Parts: sequence; structure tokens; C-alpha cells
Amino acid sequence: MQTADLKTVMRKHKYFTSFILLALVVVFLNGASIRRSVERSVKDPVPKGRPNYDAMFADGKLRIAVFWGWDHPRDTIMGSFPAFETLNGKRLYYKGKPVLIEIGMITQINEKPKAIFKSALEDKTIDMVIYSGHARYGKGMAFESMEDIFKCGNGDLVEDRHVTPAKVFKATADDLDATNFPQSYKIVMLNCCDSQGHFRQSWARRFKECGAPVELLTVEFPVFNIADHRRVLNLLRDVLAFADWKTIKKNYDSEIHRRKNRLIIDPVYNHSDDDFAMDSAF
Repeated sequence: MQTADLKTVMRKHKYFTSFILLALVVVFLNGASIRRSVERSVKDPVPKGRPNYDAMFADGKLRIAVFWGWDHPRDTIMGSFPAFETLNGKRLYYKGKPVLIEIGMITQINEKPKAIFKSALEDKTIDMVIYSGHARYGKGMAFESMEDIFKCGNGDLVEDRHVTPAKVFKATADDLDATNFPQSYKIVMLNCCDSQGHFRQSWARRFKECGAPVELLTVEFPVFNIADHRRVLNLLRDVLAFADWKTIKKNYDSEIHRRKNRLIIDPVYNHSDDDFAMDSAF
């Protein structure tokens, strides 16, 4: 009887060992490892130049689409309403010419917000697309629910700790790869955790494939949701003041709530100050 029990235990141990070895082989062959913790990159680069305001304002409009993630606190979203309502429909002057400001805000209560997000990315008339919310451990942006993900990962295996027990997923880029970015200038801000640069890798790859001149803004370290509207409003304020990237980064990083976030900017253009001299009449 004891011999039979011993054989059973050894057989189970053999199967368990084989399973572990198989899992390790799969990870090795895919060139991926399970990412459990977030890390900052060694360098904190200060970008040169500024946004291509000439391209953004060429049609006489500044069109901005702001998306809030599925579980954003109501107070955070409501805190941005007054500023957006004040700016929407107003005009600013750039090099003596009027520019109409149009701002659209999309939340989880909108119908199919993920589809709207994709459309905004593909719309050549929209100058800025901003997402603020969770990144689901590198899987992508969450919209109507925790599982309504715009998949845009870089292929890493990630451990999702929003569920119990935690599950391991491969962060695929299905939705990103299905997005056709136009060959027109655009700023995309992903105000969500991009520690280790997984989104910078996948999005930069897709921009290159589409030949799209997109400026990508990402964030290192988890974003504290209660303050997200301040960081988004800081960005809009700086763009309306024709600020350079150094100023935009400085003002974003200055908002510290429990922990410091770090804005990473991958600029496309590096113009000189003379390119953006304001008309003295205005």
C-alpha cells in the first residue's frame, strides 16, 4: 500500500515538474518574462524643441479628444468640466491668425468609448488624443469595464493583480495593430503607467509602420487618479501657451500626489525658437 502511494506521489511530482519545465520553455521561446513590478528607467531625458504648432493650427482649429478610463473617480472627471466648458468654442491667436478650440470628453458612460478612441487616433483632423486611466499592467487602456481593453502591449507576459487569484496574460497589440494612423501631425498622451516603456515600444513601432508623425507622451510610475485632471489641464494650458517640451514636462512632473510621476516625451520635431515667433500685433 505504501509502495503504491509512493508511486502516485512520484508520478504527480513528475507531471508537476514537466509542467513547470514546459512553462519555462514557452517563456524562453517567446523571449518574454513575467513582469510583476514597475521600474523607472535609469535616465530621465529632458526633450528638446516643442510641439509642431504650425501643423496643429494649419486648418484654423485645435481639436482635442480627452478619454477617461473606466474606473476614474467621479470627482476627478467633474473637476475638469469647468475648464473644458470654458475653453470649448473659444479662439486663440497664433501668428496673427485665429484658431478655434474644440474639446470633446469621453467617459465610460459613452457608447463604445473604445471604438471612439480608435476613431480619434485615425482621424487626421484631431490634433490631440489624451487617455487618462489605468493601463491594466501593460495590457492597454480600459474603457467601459475592466476587461474592455484597447490592446496595445509589447508582447510581455504580465501578471494581472486586479483579479484574485492573479492571472498571467500576454500583452498583445491586437487593437493597436488594427489602428491606421494618418500621415498627419498628432500628439498622443497616454496618462497611464508605462513603467519600463512597454507602450513606448509598441506604439513607436506602429507609428513607424504607418509613417505617422505622432508625438507620444507616456508616464513612468503609476498615476494617482485623484490628481489626473490637474495633469491633463496642465498639458492643455501649456499647449495653449505654445510652450516647449521642456516646460510641458516640468509642469507635469511638478504635480506630486503621494508619489512622483515622470513624463516621457518622444518628440518628432525639433524646431528652433525662431520658427514659433509670435506676431507682435497679437
